Amino acid sequence: MTWERILKNCRKYDCYPTIESFFSTCPPLIRNYLTLQTFPAGQLLIQAGAPCNTVYILVSGRLQAIEEKAGDIPYSFFDLSPFDIVGDYELFSEDTESYVTVRAWEPSVCLTIPPRFYLKWLSADSTALFFRTRLLMKKLSLQLNSSRRYLLMSYGQRCMYIICQEAGKVSPVNGIFCLKLNREFLATKTGCSLRTIHRILKEMAQKDMLALSGGKLLLTPGQLEDMMHGVEPYS
Repeated sequence: MTWERILKNCRKYDCYPTIESFFSTCPPLIRNYLTLQTFPAGQLLIQAGAPCNTVYILVSGRLQAIEEKAGDIPYSFFDLSPFDIVGDYELFSEDTESYVTVRAWEPSVCLTIPPRFYLKWLSADSTALFFRTRLLMKKLSLQLNSSRRYLLMSYGQRCMYIICQEAGKVSPVNGIFCLKLNREFLATKTGCSLRTIHRILKEMAQKDMLALSGGKLLLTPGQLEDMMHGVEPYS
């Protein structure tokens, strides 16, 4: 696919102006190695410990990055949204293996490029390098602030925080927020065991903070508002 075709296909995405600006100084020879790929939810993009073979630039959808060796269970430490870039951090730090596992959390579209061409371009283009450095520092700052808040939370508060985040991404149906959050996902996000998650959700249901139905979490707007007030000091 030519760069002109890729650019045309990206016009429908909100981050199109950023794509156009970022690649405006990219040499045509390098742009020839760009591809636009669609990934279904759950698709593995990067495996922790594997060689860094591709740089992914998210233009639509949502990715989830999980650190595989942060204790006894995986710990998800950040979500990715357009126009985040993954697969190049290791290039800057001169590591040969990926730090994290990255999956598509929902159907996603990414621009992809081989790392050696990406690095060749950025090492010779100060404008693009400054743009990427600014994005990287912003992401690291957000992760640091998020980690600090997480350290102050109990597992129950972390679970509430995540439920509130996910509820904000859906619309209520007949006055009910229906969240398809499995226990493994919540354990990954909170950094605790599945047994602890089962206990926390059971206690929340007993306190009428939510309802459990076939693996789904059900909340009324009032329950969600009360839960948001409970984690407000950490937001």
